Amino acid sequence: MEDWKAGLRAEVRAIEIATGDAAAAQLPELLRRLRRHQAGLGGNPILALYRRWRIRILARAVADARWHAEQGRAARLDGLDPRR
Repeated sequence: MEDWKAGLRAEVRAIEIATGDAAAAQLPELLRRLRRHQAGLGGNPILALYRRWRIRILARAVADARWHAEQGRAARLDGLDPRR
């Protein structure tokens, strides 16, 4: 039984590391897109509605990517988040 649990923990750790690496790779592009939408807020009022919506979506994606990158770093150090 303990071997099975150890194998599962190793798989979860590998998944956390891979997810963290992928999120860290996407983070610069997400930040660039977020800044671009924030910079274009002052124009057309119809486009401003769209940009505010995109800013909220992109800000959420940036927060998620940062969280996953941090979880990947923690898993790499073999300390998974205890909330899971």
